[in-house]
Amino acid sequence: MSRAESCYNISMRLAVAANTVSQLMGKVLGAGTAFIISLLLARHFGVAGYGDFIKVTTYVALFFLLADFGLNAIYLQRVKDPHAFPTLFGARLAGGLFLVFLSLAILSFLPRGESQGYTDVVRLGIILFSPAILFQAVITTANAVFQKHLRYDIAAIAIGIGSAVALGTLLLLLQVPVNAPVTGSLALLGGSIVTAAVALFGVKRLGQTITVSFSPARTLPLFFAALPLGLTLLFNLVYGHVDSVILTLTRDTREVGIYGLAYKVFEVVLVFPTFFMNAVYPVLLRTINNKQEAIHNGFTGIIKKSFIFLLIVSCLLSVVLWFGAPLLANVQEGFAGSIGALRVLSLSLPFFFVSALVMWTLIALGKQNILVVVYGSTMVLNIGFNAWLIPVFGYMAAAWITVAGEGIVLLLSAAV
Repeated sequence: MSRAESCYNISMRLAVAANTVSQLMGKVLGAGTAFIISLLLARHFGVAGYGDFIKVTTYVALFFLLADFGLNAIYLQRVKDPHAFPTLFGARLAGGLFLVFLSLAILSFLPRGESQGYTDVVRLGIILFSPAILFQAVITTANAVFQKHLRYDIAAIAIGIGSAVALGTLLLLLQVPVNAPVTGSLALLGGSIVTAAVALFGVKRLGQTITVSFSPARTLPLFFAALPLGLTLLFNLVYGHVDSVILTLTRDTREVGIYGLAYKVFEVVLVFPTFFMNAVYPVLLRTINNKQEAIHNGFTGIIKKSFIFLLIVSCLLSVVLWFGAPLLANVQEGFAGSIGALRVLSLSLPFFFVSALVMWTLIALGKQNILVVVYGSTMVLNIGFNAWLIPVFGYMAAAWITVAGEGIVLLLSAAV
């Protein structure tokens, strides 16, 4: 091994490790605060009240992910273009505003109900929380710059400050006789606004001029280049959230709360492979594009080491969740059903962790079109089984379908 290759490998490992740790710190602050907020709401308002809050966040989160649409990955491939950031920022602002109005328009057509569906209280929470879609689009855009410079420590600071504001707002609102959807929505919205503001300040500190371009001549090529990945994320989004929507429409609000608490814990763990691959992806691109043969050929080595690492971590976390699940019963007696749901969901962690590696490897190799087929077909199967089984068996069916669905994703994507 040459000295240059050795130095590169050491530098690469340090960069990946540092940025994965930074993202995890940010997630500990962000997801940890979100989990504390969930626990406070669950204890304060009970299973039904918390279920209404979950309906709000699940619905709005659908549009959070749509605001991403895979644009960051394309931006990272075009960072040398001086128009890349203004175009990305303009596309996100326009897209974010459109999605806010779209979310409210779709809401008006969704069925109302008393013990299930989107009640008036839930609708009010969604209306109050919907502006967070725009601020999330800003945060996602800032993350592209942090990823470019491998400076996720700045993102962690922004998340930490925003989380503190969200938690402080919640503690104040809990002193007022207001329902769970309104209380939780206002707290999370306040945190989102502050996180976006601090993130933009961090972008400016990295030397990136914050300008906006709405030029169709630049925005449309960016959109079409991101379309395969965007559709993949869209399909992934639908098949990952359709269970909560069907639960909302067909089962009692209490079941939504029980499954929602289990999934909230599951989500905290689920971000690890995403953050790990956020740090690895730029390194994969540099390795592929490097002209030195020794470094270029190191691509396979990175994939192999990442696979082993993700598999080991996922198995360990599955064990932790399985044996830690009974702690959920301490939140409130009505959440005892969350134990079984979390244990089933924990079985899918190895699938989720390894499929994240496969997905971003295919993207780095320019094979994102394959992902459209994989996630599209899985989405159709997922919707069908959820619509068939959830009305009959409830939230446990949703948990088992999540495990099976991600297993199918991994099997299909690895096969290509």
